[in-house]
Amino acid sequence: MKSLFKLLLGLPRCSSGNALAEMTIIIPVAISLMGGVVDFGMAFSTWATGTKSVRDAARYLGTLPSSYCSSSWAVANTQSLAVYGKLGGADGVDTPLAPGWKMSGGNNNNVTVDCSNLPVSVIVTAKIPYNSLIVAPLLPIAKTYTLSIQHEEPSIGE
Repeated sequence: MKSLFKLLLGLPRCSSGNALAEMTIIIPVAISLMGGVVDFGMAFSTWATGTKSVRDAARYLGTLPSSYCSSSWAVANTQSLAVYGKLGGADGVDTPLAPGWKMSGGNNNNVTVDCSNLPVSVIVTAKIPYNSLIVAPLLPIAKTYTLSIQHEEPSIGE
């Protein structure tokens, strides 16, 4: 009985197995943090790409004469420039700058053009779907986030 008591008293001073216990706690936390940083970086990259392309599309539309703003070809070219980075792109044929992004249609992945403020400015608004890498497997409620971007450009055409 005395040897069992000595063994129990000596346990707090024993350091064997401490590294295993510490790593059991630290490894899942570190992996979660690294995954979150990667996911945030990819979301930020998607947002930055969308912001640049929407700005370029608004600049293109702002350089056209005011009477062209409501024409279907000008709107289609603006949407194509935002989504594909080029004029004349087509859904299903070209590769979008952000996965799942389309020129029109749907509530969470389209580009809209607003010419109601002419001759002062034009407004291009985009919604880009972003599929999270980390949250989707853990929380099935929030699989896709919608990144909203808007840019207003002064109209300098005529």
